Amino acid sequence: MMRQRVLALLVSLALPGTVLAGPREDLEGKLTAAVVQIQAHYVDPIDTRRVVIAGLRGLAPLAQAAGAARAASLDEAIRAQDKAAGVTPQVRLLTDELMRFPAPQARDAAVQTALNAMLNGLDPQSRLIAPVEFKPPPASVGLELKMEQGRLTVVRALPGGPAEKAGLRADDVITSVDGRPTEGMGLAQAVSLLRGEVGTLTQLQVQRAGEAAPLEIQAERAPVPAPAALTWDIEGRVALVRITAFNATTGADFRAALEAAAAQAGAPVQGLVLDLRGNAGGLLDVAEHLGSLLLPPGTVIATLRGRSPMNERRLTARDGDILPGVQISVLVDGRTGAGAELVAGALQDHGRALLIGARTTGAGTIQTVLPLPRDEGGMLLTTARMLRPTGTPIDQAGVTPDLLYDAPTGLFAVREDLVSGFNKRIERRIQAAVARAEPGADLPRVAAVAALDNGRVRALGR
Repeated sequence: MMRQRVLALLVSLALPGTVLAGPREDLEGKLTAAVVQIQAHYVDPIDTRRVVIAGLRGLAPLAQAAGAARAASLDEAIRAQDKAAGVTPQVRLLTDELMRFPAPQARDAAVQTALNAMLNGLDPQSRLIAPVEFKPPPASVGLELKMEQGRLTVVRALPGGPAEKAGLRADDVITSVDGRPTEGMGLAQAVSLLRGEVGTLTQLQVQRAGEAAPLEIQAERAPVPAPAALTWDIEGRVALVRITAFNATTGADFRAALEAAAAQAGAPVQGLVLDLRGNAGGLLDVAEHLGSLLLPPGTVIATLRGRSPMNERRLTARDGDILPGVQISVLVDGRTGAGAELVAGALQDHGRALLIGARTTGAGTIQTVLPLPRDEGGMLLTTARMLRPTGTPIDQAGVTPDLLYDAPTGLFAVREDLVSGFNKRIERRIQAAVARAEPGADLPRVAAVAALDNGRVRALGR
């Protein structure tokens, strides 16, 4: 998943000519705006009837809990969608069902449920954004998290943060936050539950390997500075740059890191290890810029396929390769996604880098934030797909490295279609370096440095 930097603003809060006069009209205008935005901007042509039916079906548990009559009314509204031609009558049927919740709080919850169902029915990345996400609370517990097979899993507790002080560890599975189960929950929603005001407490239920019973852990929210998205090191004359997310400063930070590495080495760098493991993406224009810094001008980085001019375009290198002649290894893994996949795929397709690690996520879509009327949150909507320079879609397929690393065994294997032509000198050098590595060493990093041999080898295996 990858977000556009630009927000697509609503031009109108309701249909032309509609005057919003009360709760019902207000609600119908909000739903109409949402459906019209989806129809106009979703990556694929969409039947608005399908979208509204998904919203109605999302209300089923609430309707059933309210009694047989309410459930029957909902079923009738779903059947009536077959005859509803156009957005206005389709949305009106949904509005009728939502207005059957008389209490404002219950109705608000039902509206959120319906909108969530409408978006979740499109694809896994499209979702409703709560208003708080536009201006998140100032405190959290200091965790890097991932969703692994539907389970909220700790990647690491940030040093000195509330979670570390409370005893959370890498690979802990958080099964509930303040009594709310997290299984199957979206990562962004889970993160929002952990946020709050400074000094407030959150109660976590945690499953830990080796523990028979769940652990109850309480953490006090505190201001948690974002960890640095880019770090660097130098080994000989090989610069090692790790980027965990593409944010507004990544391009400048990358240049500064290379300059600092060269200054520390006392000479220009002769090789680059670009570590994109765990990088789930970030800003599209920043990914484009990074690719532009490592490829010749005019080189295709990726192509976007969408349904609007903003999302139907070709990304090409403009800046010029700032490391001409310098060999590059790129590290990727199963958590490398979106913009990081875009960069890795471009460098691989143009023979600019040797990729090492595991197949990437396959999150090759672009999401755009579409605000809802009256500051009531917004929609994160999939608006484009990314294609590699070869024309291959990234979505679902991901990027397969040239040299595959199997973490459980610690073994490396050349990708099957490259075996016959892979540079044997590089392969032997990697094998030797890995065999000499100390216990607990980061073997993909060892292999990446060994592949470069301080840049003296001119042709990486293809």
